[in-house]
Parts: sequence; structure tokens; C-alpha cells
Amino acid sequence: MSRKKWLILAALALADLIVLGAMATVVIRSLIRPVSTPVSLSTLLPPTATVPATWTPTLSPTPRPTRTPRPTEVPTQTSTPWPTLSPTPPPTLAPVALENFTFEGVGENFIPGWQTGAYVNWVAGEDFDPATSYAAPRFHQADDPRQWIDGPTLQIDTVPWVKLRAWVFQTVAVEPGSRVRFQVRAMGFVADTHARYILKVGVDPNGGAGCEAARWGSEKIVNQDDGIVELVSPQVLAGTGGRVTVCMFAEPQFAQVYHAAFFDDASLTALSSASP
Repeated sequence: MSRKKWLILAALALADLIVLGAMATVVIRSLIRPVSTPVSLSTLLPPTATVPATWTPTLSPTPRPTRTPRPTEVPTQTSTPWPTLSPTPPPTLAPVALENFTFEGVGENFIPGWQTGAYVNWVAGEDFDPATSYAAPRFHQADDPRQWIDGPTLQIDTVPWVKLRAWVFQTVAVEPGSRVRFQVRAMGFVADTHARYILKVGVDPNGGAGCEAARWGSEKIVNQDDGIVELVSPQVLAGTGGRVTVCMFAEPQFAQVYHAAFFDDASLTALSSASP
């Protein structure tokens, strides 16, 4: 073999040795390299970065509410009973004593237990107007038994063809603050029945000396055709003085040749607070 060939073979062998040596070095280094700690992804991101989730949460469906079953029976409605009304007790009546309430012993212009008053603007001998003139009344016992109301009866009249306006009163002691009512039986008589008498009764709750402050009841406008009527005052509260004045009033509608008013059986009643 020529020298040139030996040189080629030697060069090839050397190249093989170099290649094999390099491969052996690589293998040996790979075997003796220390194990490195795996790098976390969070260490590679900036400090403010958020690591994305690596899993997707499973959505749980919201449970539907359970319906309450309807009752199988319709409840029976119970009606509310009406309250039982207690009847209002009737007022307690207590009579208050009046002096000479039956008008006994009446003389000419004198009534035992009673006082009289009148409006007078005319005297005999003067010219008068039948519509506006008032003569002094006469107070006396009824002179005709056919005109008596209940035995002896008070009669009020005056001169013919002139009117009168008169009142009779009495002051009575009562309990202060009590509720009182006055009443009396009466009758009117006129010659001409086209006219009538105006009659009424009242009470002054403060016991005044007269009837100027009396609280009057409803007027009765009557004549003999109406017979005997009952006159009633309103209920009034007695004042703190403990005295009331009861009053009777009479006046004809028109002047006539003869007219008269009659009163009898007066009564005063105290009522309890249960009275309306």
C-alpha cells in the first residue's frame, strides 16, 4: 500500500476518534449534570400580573322554589257577630216640690206661693190700638167651674177689647248642676175662635227674680176647641247658686171683647244625667 493511502487512512481514523470522543463527552456530561428545580410560571411574570386560572368552575343551576299545595277544601268564613247593644236606661225622675202647685186659695191679684208680672202700656181712659195696647191683667180663681182644669184653677184676663201679656213665676231651690224640667196644664178661651191664645212655660237656670232670662219651651197656640194642653219647658242645667225660677206665660193673638188663660197642676222634675 502506498504511503499516500496510509496517510488517508490515518486521517480518517483520527477523524473517527475525534467524533467518538466528542460523542462520549456529551454523553458523560448529560449523565453527571445536576437536576434543576422547575421554574414556576409566576416567577416569570411581572409582580402585578395575575396567574390565569387553570380550570373552569362548573355552574350549578338555581333550584326552583317548591310551590305550596293549594288546600283541597275552601275554608268556611265565620261572620263577626254584631255587638249586643245595651239599652240606655231611662232617666231617673225626681220631683222637686213647688209651693201651691195646684193653685189653691187664689185671691184677686194674689196667688199664694207665686209672683206675677206683666207688660202694661195702656190704662183706662187713654186711646188705644187693639194691636199694640196692653192692659194690666187680673189674676184670680177661675169663676166658672166649667173652665176648671183640675178643681180650683188660676185664671188670667183683663178689660174688654184690650190685650194682655202676663207671666207667673216661682223661685225654687234645687241641687246645683242638676238638670230640671218644668211643665203645667193650661187652656185658652176666646170669644171669637178665629183667634187663639199664646201659652208657654220656661225656666231661668240661675233663679232670677222674674222671667226675663227664662229659657222657654215651644209655644202652644190654642183656644177652647183644643181643650186642655200640656206645656213643657226645655231641660236646663241649674246654676251654681242652686236656685231656678219656673215661669208661665200668656198672651192672646188679638184683642177681643173677652178672653182668658187658665193654668193648673204645675210640676218641676229633676232628671238624672242619663237623660239626653
